[in-house]
Amino acid sequence: MKNIAIIGLGLIGGSIGLKLKGLGTGDRVLGIPRREETLKKALEMGAIDEGSLDISRVAEADIVFLCTPINLIIPRLKELAPHLKKGAVVSDVGSTKTEIVSQAEKLMPKGTYFVGGHPMAGKEQTGIEVAEADFFKDKVWILTETSRTRQKALEEVEEVVRLLGPKVVRMDPKTHDLVVAGISHVPLAVAAMLVNLVADSEQKEQMSQCASSGFRDTTRVASGDPVLGRDMFVTNRVAVLKTLKNFRAKLLELEKLIKAGDAAAIEKELKSAKEFRDKLFG
Repeated sequence: MKNIAIIGLGLIGGSIGLKLKGLGTGDRVLGIPRREETLKKALEMGAIDEGSLDISRVAEADIVFLCTPINLIIPRLKELAPHLKKGAVVSDVGSTKTEIVSQAEKLMPKGTYFVGGHPMAGKEQTGIEVAEADFFKDKVWILTETSRTRQKALEEVEEVVRLLGPKVVRMDPKTHDLVVAGISHVPLAVAAMLVNLVADSEQKEQMSQCASSGFRDTTRVASGDPVLGRDMFVTNRVAVLKTLKNFRAKLLELEKLIKAGDAAAIEKELKSAKEFRDKLFG
């Protein structure tokens, strides 16, 4: 039996708690949000055994999941670190890793350990009200490894994460950030700017009237939390800028083919994209 503390009881933290409590493993789940109303809701939903607004309660925890917004991960870690017991392991759920892991590893007291984490799961809605026990089922949960990672700590986090239902993938923080830049962060940039292109167009009214499933599906992620998007771009700027540069090059290639009227080459590019996407999603 483990004592597990969840700092932040929004969509991710609440979903972790709901799943752990639903499994009936005997693990004790302590929730530590910032607001009393969140604490009450988590107790009503059965996402935690007990809760507190007092960060020092992490002293009871064997494993701590830090489920705050990206910009609060390091500040909250600074608050809780002095209270950790020897052997405790902290893992976050932030969608960028290089900066977070580098700072976090330096903040951990002797005899305690940090393992960077990122569940590849999300919704446009936020808050514990939209948490789901099976939210991570069949998703991917990335855990990071560095030269300072203690293998036993990594294995302890992985053991708990696997109970939540995802496939666990290990990678170093830099690789993680390049991966998510390509499949998550730059898609947000593209979707948001495409929406703004339409919003700023002289044909805005007509485009809005005619917009249907194609535009809706292509731009879905633009409806996500702007603060989360801002923090992803700021904390993962190196990987995002590199990926945006490569994306511009791809767009330029297509632009040249369209200018040249090269129908065969255009079809080849579209066919290549279709085949790769169909292989990913069926």
